[in-house]
Amino acid sequence: MHNIHHANRDRIITLLREELMGPSPTGEAIDCTQSINLKEPGDYYRPHVQAESGEEIVGRNTPSSRYGIGVLFPFNTDADTIAESSEDAASDDEQANVAGDDIEPLIPNTPQHKNDSMRSDDMDDDFDISLTNAKKASSIGVSFLAIVPNHGKLVVEVSGGRYKRKDVISPDKADPRGWWLRSPVSIQATFQLENSSAKSIHRLSDPAIVAENLDGLDIRIEAIARQSETKDEQLMTVCVVNRTKSTGQHMDERCLFQTFFRVNLIGPDGEDENILPYPTNHVDLSGEDASLTLLYRDIPTFAVGHGCAADWKRSLDGKRATEISAEVLPVVETPSITPDIYVDDDHKQKIEISMAALAGLVDGDDGLSQIDDLIDRYSVWIKDRRLAISLLDDAYHMAANQHLQNLDRSLQRMTNGLAYLRSNEQAYHSFKLANHAVLLQQVRSRTEPRTASIDPKTQSIIFSEQYDPEELTKAGRGHWRPFQIAFLLSSLQSTAEEDAEERETVELIWFPTGGGKTEAYLGLTAFTIFLRRLRNNEDIGVQVLMRYTLRLLTAQQFQRASGLICAMEYLRQKSGQALGATPFSIGIWLGSATTPNSRDAALDIFRKLDRGQQCENKFVVTQCPWCGAQIGPFRNNDEKRKNKPPHILGYKQLNKSVVFHCSDRRCFFRDYLPVYVIDEDIYEKRPSMLIGTVDKFAMLTWKPEARSLFGIDADGERRWSPPGLIIQDELHLISGPLGSVVGLYEAVIEELCTDRRGLIASKPKIISSTATIRGYEEQVRSLYARNDVALFPPPGLDADDSFFARYARNPDGSLCSGRCYVGIHATGLSSLQEAQVRVFTTLLQAPTSWTPEESDPWWTLLTFFNSLRELGTTLTLFQSRIPDYQGAWESRMGERKRFFVGKYSVNPIPSKTYCVHNI
Repeated sequence: MHNIHHANRDRIITLLREELMGPSPTGEAIDCTQSINLKEPGDYYRPHVQAESGEEIVGRNTPSSRYGIGVLFPFNTDADTIAESSEDAASDDEQANVAGDDIEPLIPNTPQHKNDSMRSDDMDDDFDISLTNAKKASSIGVSFLAIVPNHGKLVVEVSGGRYKRKDVISPDKADPRGWWLRSPVSIQATFQLENSSAKSIHRLSDPAIVAENLDGLDIRIEAIARQSETKDEQLMTVCVVNRTKSTGQHMDERCLFQTFFRVNLIGPDGEDENILPYPTNHVDLSGEDASLTLLYRDIPTFAVGHGCAADWKRSLDGKRATEISAEVLPVVETPSITPDIYVDDDHKQKIEISMAALAGLVDGDDGLSQIDDLIDRYSVWIKDRRLAISLLDDAYHMAANQHLQNLDRSLQRMTNGLAYLRSNEQAYHSFKLANHAVLLQQVRSRTEPRTASIDPKTQSIIFSEQYDPEELTKAGRGHWRPFQIAFLLSSLQSTAEEDAEERETVELIWFPTGGGKTEAYLGLTAFTIFLRRLRNNEDIGVQVLMRYTLRLLTAQQFQRASGLICAMEYLRQKSGQALGATPFSIGIWLGSATTPNSRDAALDIFRKLDRGQQCENKFVVTQCPWCGAQIGPFRNNDEKRKNKPPHILGYKQLNKSVVFHCSDRRCFFRDYLPVYVIDEDIYEKRPSMLIGTVDKFAMLTWKPEARSLFGIDADGERRWSPPGLIIQDELHLISGPLGSVVGLYEAVIEELCTDRRGLIASKPKIISSTATIRGYEEQVRSLYARNDVALFPPPGLDADDSFFARYARNPDGSLCSGRCYVGIHATGLSSLQEAQVRVFTTLLQAPTSWTPEESDPWWTLLTFFNSLRELGTTLTLFQSRIPDYQGAWESRMGERKRFFVGKYSVNPIPSKTYCVHNI
């Protein structure tokens, strides 16, 4: 199935290319060498191809309205849209200088040439790479650094298509209507090169041209070279320009479509490894730029694009490129990251740390020796990195030494964390309990619920799978990944001890989705909640605040965190009085659009559900977090035809509120579930763990009773300890205006979470995760006013190996498949909304003819909008264009005539984020 999904992903990308760039030849073949007289009126709208060549025929619309990517419009078609130069743009490698009507050549600035003049008196004023900035671009280009061999040659090969109008006579109309017939275009230009020039900037001239099907089109290949300080090196810019003038022809006949070109630099003896990495000024790099340059030094950039993306083919040693190409619809697959570490190079035995052993459930093995072994392996790996620094170029040494300092600090923190557990009995007990709780949560967690049904014989509710109350093991579960246990060790002491040296250090996890960050959070959550109870079993209230920026993520993680809390409550009840008499519990704190914010609202929802009235279920809990039994409204198949009210599983009214319990009477939590979703219940019960979105905390201004979440009573006095741990997921999303507002509230939240009852003020520990580390130190400083950030895992010397995270590879050593990114820059279309609708249409329609298993990953789009107005505009345009797209898609889907017009739904998840479903 994995291979099927990859093949289908390629099919979707192909359909995107056909929809936005073309060509898309499909349909019945028709002879276009003579007059076209259609037999039926509907034939005009049906898809056809040219019988003599198999090339595309565009009907309904003109080619320029059909395609918006890879189109070179006639010269100065949209000159007034050329981007004006600014002070910032003038220093950008990919911007052009424009001075009134005098279009100057774009020469990318490089470290070797920062002070060179951008003009040459010997050059024409119309080297029109600047036209790549126009809305209807006339040019695309690439720039690269190359060794110019004496008597070598620069070969540029261009391909594309052109369309000519052909009258079509249809029976329903006397006047002829037009079809557009495609024909391929190809050009090859060969420039003769010399390895030196008296001019710092010079145009390459007099290329040998071989062209096909250019009749009436003036497509030129233009190139300039800029002399480097190194005699044999030149910075070259090659562009393809449509210099066709305005004539009586239709504009579409003067455009070049599906534009693509490649560049080769060939020496006199045929050698082609002459393209060098694009120049970077290592001397001026510092901080993050220096770090990234070090990590990706073996993955150099060989070119930059102008009005397009640049791609290249690398030489066998990877140090040079043999070919540069201009890609108007770039597709890039990033390497997959794995958290798995293997004992040997044969990848037969993974390093895993047993939760059962760490929990004290394995006789004769406390599991700490496994951690010792992991730390030793990490230490050896760091020593190897230290030795490798001497082999690096001097330009990388400063960044490399800084990386080694971070690695040493990470190793020391892990070592200190393990020593802390061995020396502090209470902390070690909490650690064992946390391991036991996470083990139970992993074993019992399930994605799909145990669905309910009615036993026809006993008329009792039964479930699709049996519940085993003693199940404590499950294949593939019950082990920490190395980075998870390493993160726990690094942050244990500063989370547990209020006066710890690194209490104010912000822990930042940087790991790809699916790597296991949540389990690491949950382990630390369980540890700190258990420790607080062991120290004082009457010190109850909120200990952990876990916050997200998106409601969708909040609801998903709530289910997993609820499983942990159930496991902790299970252990509390089994432990006697050590953990106190108050249950561990969890609350979800969201807006009224997602959860009921008052008991009255909750009761209203409950009664409507109970009576079978149309009502959105906002109780969030849809399955038991302990055993997976279905919870919520339930109808048996036979009862659906009798219009009977549904059974309400797991919800019940109690003391003017709604509480939860498991619907399976054999479950440990059959009487109650320690879960709260109603704001008023949350303020009263003060659950041990509270999950919410960052914007919900704005309610602190309007809800005085929310003070109880921070251990403050109705008189404004601190009665219980405040939350000691704040977990902020998806930190990278808190930026821009949202970051400014959140930063203002953070000052208040930190103060509310600061315990000043002791000799020193105890601030909360902050844990965060992020998908990008660009500017993370500044972001943390702006949000939390904290200057120390510990990134985990800290990078080594190479992007593909930080010990805890490595590129995933196949048995043969090749990289495993990763995420695929497609760049869409459809400036030829009328608007951004037009581009969005065209993309959505393609993505939603593509899987409709596949089996459910094949289409499962592709039938939903998760889309971000800046506002509800933007969403409405896009959907309105989507609906208005359905007839056009319906005809186009019917032609491509063959016999499948159904289109999803009227058969899609748009579901809001958080604000600005929507799911579009093909149903």
